[in-house]
Amino acid sequence: MAPMRNKWKKTAIQRLPTSGEPFDGPVGSLVWGRIPGQPWWPGITVDGQDCGMPDISSDHKWVFWLEDRRVSKVQSKWVQHFKDRYSLYFDSTRKGKIYESAVVQAIKVYAKHLGHESGKWTNKQALKWADGGFQQNGVRKVEGVTPVPLSHVIQDDLQLIRKCVERSKQNNGSSPIKNSVQHGKQNNEPSRKRRSSISSVSELKTDVQYDDLAKVKSGEMSIRRLCLGCKSAEVKIVGEHPYFEGSLCKICMEALKKHCFEFGDDGIHTHCAICSRAGRVYVCDRPGCCKVYCTPCIEVLAAEGAKMLIEKMQPWQCFLCSDVRPTVNGIITPRHESVILSRITALFSLDKIPLFCGDDLPLSEDGLPLVSSNRKNGLRVLSLFDGISTGLFALDKLQIEVEKYYASEVDGDAINVSKLNFKDKIEYVGPVETLNLRKLKALGRIDLLLGGSPCTELSLANPVRKGLFDTDASGSLFFEYFRVLVTLRMLQGNCMYWLFENTAAMPCSMKATISRYLGRNPTVFDAAWLSAQHRTRLFWGNIPGWGKKVAKCNVKLDDCLIPGLNRIAAVDMIRTVTTNSNSLRQGKTMTHPVRMNGKEDTLWITELERVFGFETHYTDTGNLGISKRQQLLGRAWSVHVAVHLMKPLQSVFKKRNTKQGYRRLPASWTARCC
Repeated sequence: MAPMRNKWKKTAIQRLPTSGEPFDGPVGSLVWGRIPGQPWWPGITVDGQDCGMPDISSDHKWVFWLEDRRVSKVQSKWVQHFKDRYSLYFDSTRKGKIYESAVVQAIKVYAKHLGHESGKWTNKQALKWADGGFQQNGVRKVEGVTPVPLSHVIQDDLQLIRKCVERSKQNNGSSPIKNSVQHGKQNNEPSRKRRSSISSVSELKTDVQYDDLAKVKSGEMSIRRLCLGCKSAEVKIVGEHPYFEGSLCKICMEALKKHCFEFGDDGIHTHCAICSRAGRVYVCDRPGCCKVYCTPCIEVLAAEGAKMLIEKMQPWQCFLCSDVRPTVNGIITPRHESVILSRITALFSLDKIPLFCGDDLPLSEDGLPLVSSNRKNGLRVLSLFDGISTGLFALDKLQIEVEKYYASEVDGDAINVSKLNFKDKIEYVGPVETLNLRKLKALGRIDLLLGGSPCTELSLANPVRKGLFDTDASGSLFFEYFRVLVTLRMLQGNCMYWLFENTAAMPCSMKATISRYLGRNPTVFDAAWLSAQHRTRLFWGNIPGWGKKVAKCNVKLDDCLIPGLNRIAAVDMIRTVTTNSNSLRQGKTMTHPVRMNGKEDTLWITELERVFGFETHYTDTGNLGISKRQQLLGRAWSVHVAVHLMKPLQSVFKKRNTKQGYRRLPASWTARCC
């Protein structure tokens, strides 16, 4: 089997000194632990009885590894106090989100132990506090090595481990701990496994045969009663798994909603598609998929021997990308593609949140909110963070009469692109921060407010994101949109449509904050349902009809390539295009998405414009380079999604009398658009 191409260099493990004496701190101590031959990793010492492990000698400790959520037996000389050895053992140059997340989790736990309100700290704030010497807040004094209280999550993990161990003993009559864990030996991992920071610690290998899984496999119990995340039927089921036959409990459902759109820098998912946990994973080889599956899920859910078969397959297409194979799938049964689409959409409810900014618009005979006394007026729009005017382009394709289009944008190149395409149809009103009550009142009636604030400081892909509340960062611009929305509601008596967009790969806490302010939960749309690009975004708004089933269009990348030049798409669909030029490369091998005359080639910028739904040469303004044009597109909405979301407005507002749009469409534009 061909080895997976690595983007890192193997380096010798740093031999760091120990204290020379075994660690004898109490159970619950926050520590650095190390398996011989592996780097240091943060964890918490635990009592073996709490996780079903046997008693061990005083020269060993049971360590629960943070973020790995597993337990290992470690010699006391390889266990050191977290705070005292932080500056020595923390490797700030080491890459890996899981490693950084584990260190940050340990820092937050220790900070909370010292009396700090660390729950809302960003990664950068936590690391900065630790670099400053773990200062106490002056309220709580902690001396020496003292135990930290275990969170409910850690306690639940320990109980689950104990339950697994007890069941394993009942089935096998022996301890489930393998020698490879007791002595810190490493097993040879197949090259297909994606390297992750969790590989730095020893894994708890168990031969657990869950009773509930056995019943499902034997046909005694329906898989719908089983939580695929917990592998248990003893939890309260709250919904069905969107990708596979089976269900999820509340904790696993929230984990899936949090991580299902989280990607690494290489465009590969960071969490298992089944249980939404990180760790050692298998990566799908089909370009455009890049979903991953953890070893535990394959071992207990797939067929017996499936793990070895997957390791031998070259290339390996995952359970969602290939036909069901009984010798591999086991009880992993993928849902139909159309069902997956509707269930992913249903994960994000459109229900209003009580007591916050509800929309009480009067309804027409068609069930649509009445925006004005005359339903067939032209549409008056205010677009914040307008970019290259995707909103106006979508309204133009819908042939809705736009009476006035006000735009707020600060990027000069984006403004030039819009002006070239729409001439004097757009009236710019300056930066969003300058739109005070007087200026908004002077705009007159606004029927539709559009906006999508910058997502850089909100995205999980940014390890140093500053979030919503740092006023020096772009994330706080969301509150400018909210301020304008509230002001317009006050001026117009709440009779207005509005739409707000942002990345789906944001922490749940940020999504909850935005939802709380806007008064409703978001819905999720992936541009892959309507175009040849994966581009998942969250949308908040009051335009009706979003809950309706989306009819997936069979548009492929080949439909967007320039014809007649022997250009052939290597993938059906490209991954999310960002401002980074490497985002045009596909899959774990980072290949180009197009082949021309038998050789790899990148996606041309005119073809990328078609993928987004724009016309050829839409961004060809002045002397803009290819990289700048891609950056403008990387910050834009997908035209296909914008058209779908605003289509209900066709029955509310006046339609253009002529077929001619606000700009002349080149006859050569042949890109398919749903």
